Amino acid sequence: MKNVYIDFDGVLGVFDTSKSLEEVAAAGYSLTLPMIQNMCQAVNMLRLDPDLNKRYDVKLLSAIINDQAGDDKTEVLRREFDDDFANKAVFVRYGESKAPYAQDNILLDDFSHNLHEWESNGGIGIKVYNGINGHHGSWHGYAVQTTARPEVIYHTVKGILNEIHA
Repeated sequence: MKNVYIDFDGVLGVFDTSKSLEEVAAAGYSLTLPMIQNMCQAVNMLRLDPDLNKRYDVKLLSAIINDQAGDDKTEVLRREFDDDFANKAVFVRYGESKAPYAQDNILLDDFSHNLHEWESNGGIGIKVYNGINGHHGSWHGYAVQTTARPEVIYHTVKGILNEIHA
């Protein structure tokens, strides 16, 4: 079974560019972030789609500064999704590449650098445009917008998955 990995910061939760690394590392930071409800609803649709569940496991893949940040993100996943999604979350340390998870898997991420690394390591990237990214034009692959309706995001991602693994 292949994995569809979903990033947290800037994809499921609003990324606050005004915060320092020290503020982001503080206990409880992720617990207070507003969630991007369109993306959360679309991810739930993907997770619960019986056709996709035969071929894909949808899970979080996110960078964390410290263990507390991982605990906080896991708690948010429990609150916004369920224990199953929270328990399958995968974390890498801030500054480490997500690329070791790439082979034949999919990543929804808002950071083009991560997507380029992902595709260089055998994965498929899907850019998530969230209103604060995408100003440099370095990504030319698959993409979704957080401002789209959840159904549109879901059908777009499902269409991409059907296309690449037909």
